[in-house]
Amino acid sequence: MGYRGHPDILWGQNEAGILRVEVLADILEATAARLPNQLALLSGKQTRTYDELNTQADQIASHLIETGVRPGDIVGLWMPRGIGLLTAQAGIAKAGAAWLPFDADTPVERIAVCLADAKAAGLVSSQAFEARMPSSSIPIWTSEALLVPTAKLTRRSGVLPSHPAYVIYTSGSTGKPKGIEINQASICHFLRSENARLCIQAQDRVYQGFSVAFDMSFEEIWISYLAGATLWIAPKEIASDPEALPAALVENGITVLHAVPTLLALFNQDVPGLRLINLGGEMCPQSLVARWARPGRQVFNTYGPTEATVSASLAELQPNEPVTIGRPLPNYGLLVINPAIEQGLVMMMRGEVGELCITGPGLADGYLGRPDLTAEKFLPNPWKTDAYVARLYRTGGLARIDADGLVQCLGRTDDQVKIRGFRVELGEIEAALAHQPGVGTVAVVLRPQDGMDQLVAYLVFEGGVRIPNSDLRSALAKTLPAYMLPGYFEA
Repeated sequence: MGYRGHPDILWGQNEAGILRVEVLADILEATAARLPNQLALLSGKQTRTYDELNTQADQIASHLIETGVRPGDIVGLWMPRGIGLLTAQAGIAKAGAAWLPFDADTPVERIAVCLADAKAAGLVSSQAFEARMPSSSIPIWTSEALLVPTAKLTRRSGVLPSHPAYVIYTSGSTGKPKGIEINQASICHFLRSENARLCIQAQDRVYQGFSVAFDMSFEEIWISYLAGATLWIAPKEIASDPEALPAALVENGITVLHAVPTLLALFNQDVPGLRLINLGGEMCPQSLVARWARPGRQVFNTYGPTEATVSASLAELQPNEPVTIGRPLPNYGLLVINPAIEQGLVMMMRGEVGELCITGPGLADGYLGRPDLTAEKFLPNPWKTDAYVARLYRTGGLARIDADGLVQCLGRTDDQVKIRGFRVELGEIEAALAHQPGVGTVAVVLRPQDGMDQLVAYLVFEGGVRIPNSDLRSALAKTLPAYMLPGYFEA
C-alpha cells in the first residue's frame, strides 16, 4: 500500500505512471493505431473494428466541429442501444466536447430540463428519436446525418485535460436533478487506475449492458477501448431479460461481466466462460459471492459515487469472507470523518464509524450551476500532500476502516437509496407526487417486497378522493425515469 501523510487515511498504490496528460479521444485513437483490425463492437450481425469505429467517430466529430461545437461544450446524447450509440459517443469525445447521456426510455420532459440546465450546445439523436422531441431552442443532430462522409475532416484542437468529458445527471433531493461534471483528466486516470487491478485484456470479450446514462458503463466501454477488448452489445430485449441473458453470454463467449448484484442474483444458470465478474452500484450479499466465485474466476466489488468518477475502491471477494469495498484504487485515498463538520474536519480513527470521504485525482469538478452544493460536498483537504489530493468529497455514506485496512459500508446519513444501481433521492419522487393535483401529504420509502427492494409511496389525498394508481404512475412517468417510479401506492 502507498502511504502519504496521516496514518488513518487509507491509500491505494502510488502509481505516478498512470497520471498522464491525455483526453478520452487519445485512448481510443491509440488503440485504433495499435490494433486496427481488432473487433471493437459486436451487436447482432453488425461489427466494427477499432479502425472502423475510429474512422466513423472522426466523421461525427468533424460534422460537430463544423457546426461550432468546441472543447468545453456539452452535447446531449439520446439514442437507442447499439453500435450507433457508442459510435456517436466516441464522435463527441473526438470533437473534444463532453456528452450528456440519456437512457433511451428517459421522458422527453426530463431530457429538456437537463439540456437546459446544462446549457447544452445541442443534442445528438437518431431520426426515430428526433420525432419524439418537442420543439427545441437547441440544434438536434441525427447520427445518420453526422455519418455522411465529408471530403475533408476537421480535427479537434485545443482540448485540455481540464475540459469536461461528460456530465451525468442524478436524482436531486430538492426535486430537481443535478448534473455532475467529470473532466478529461479524471476519467482517463480512472480507466488506467481501475484496469491496473482488473487487468482487462485485448483477448477479452466484454458484455455491454449498462445504459450510457449510468457511469458504470465506463467500466464496460472505455476500459475495453483502453485494453483493445471486444464489446458485445446486447439487444434491449436480452439486456432486460435476466432469464435469457445468461444463455446469451455463453453463446457470445463473454469472459468479463460488469453488473449490479441484483442482476447477477436473477441468473438461472452459470456462465462457465466468465473469468471476471465486477459488481458495483449496490450492496453485494455474501450468498452471491459463494454462488459465483470459483477457481479461475475473479469476483470484484467496486465502490464509488459518480462524484468520484465511477469507482474509487475495489475488493476481490472470496467465499466465506466478509463483503467489503476493499481498498482504494491506485492514487485514491479513503478516510472517515466526524459528520458534524461545523467546527472543522476531524478524522475518525480505525474502527470508528463516521462519514466516508474520498480524495484523489478522480474527483468531479462539482455540480453544474450549483456552487452552493459543490462547496458543501467538495471540501479543501486539510491533510493534503500534493495537488492531486487537494480536495475531499463527502459521500454521505457511513463507514469504518477496520484493523486490516478494509472499508465497511454501514448505510447513509441522508435519504439517498439505490435502485438497481441508480442513485435515487426520495425527496425528488416526493416532490413530483406532491405536484400532482389532489395529492396532499407524501412519503416515499424503500421496502423489501417479493424478495426485491421496491419504492413504496404513502399518500394522503385531498378531500379523501383517491387518485387511481395508474393515473399517478402515468403522470410521474412524464418527468421521472422508470427506475424512480414507485412500485406500490398506499393511502
